Amino acid sequence: MINGMGFGDLRDVILASGNMLDPDHVKRCNKAEHAFWAKAGGIDLAPSDQKLQFDCGGQQWVYEVCFPSGTYGMPGTASIDFMEDLLKEIESSGLPAPAPIEQRWSSGSTSPLSPASVGPQVNESYDSKNSLFSWVGVIMYLPSEDFDPTGYRRQFITEFFKDKYCKLVRKVGEKYDIMCHWAKLEVSNDPNDSNAEVAASVRKHFGPSVVAAFNSARDKYDPKRILSSSVIDQVFDPK
Repeated sequence: MINGMGFGDLRDVILASGNMLDPDHVKRCNKAEHAFWAKAGGIDLAPSDQKLQFDCGGQQWVYEVCFPSGTYGMPGTASIDFMEDLLKEIESSGLPAPAPIEQRWSSGSTSPLSPASVGPQVNESYDSKNSLFSWVGVIMYLPSEDFDPTGYRRQFITEFFKDKYCKLVRKVGEKYDIMCHWAKLEVSNDPNDSNAEVAASVRKHFGPSVVAAFNSARDKYDPKRILSSSVIDQVFDPK
């Protein structure tokens, strides 16, 4: 069965062979993955399209957030502080957190609605021109149909990821002014849903002037909301 499998496929099989929400099982899988990457280290030369790739594995849930982390000249400690806080919360809560927790960095953006927005700028400053943002993504893998013919395991993992893992990331990120990647954003009008407070937090993050400007542009160019979606409507035009 495992002959010819790549690393991502092997990880999926190992995780799915046990309880994917059991912290001890996930820890053993993470330890095996760490050993794999330690042994896979080295130097190799090949065309970029053969090397600048990553085997993400099978189906999965990903939640990614962004927050300011200083400038290129003075990056500060926010990037490391956030990760340390997140790891402490994961370990203290016993949450099953599969590897990897991905972290990357990008420049800031002058786009008002970018998660990495530097905010309204009358005149460009050194800090805005050289701003640095960190992006952190957490993940949970889903078993294939071979390991989950009824779909119940996928349902349990989905609910756990949304109700526990994503909520924990938002809790840790409160003091870091995090903003979710737009493609990973989920909102809800149900007050009992774990995403009930997300829309309000997004409006607060961008501020009333940006929200008003966006709604004004929508009223002018898309009055019938043809280009809108339920997520955008709940965030920017709550009823």
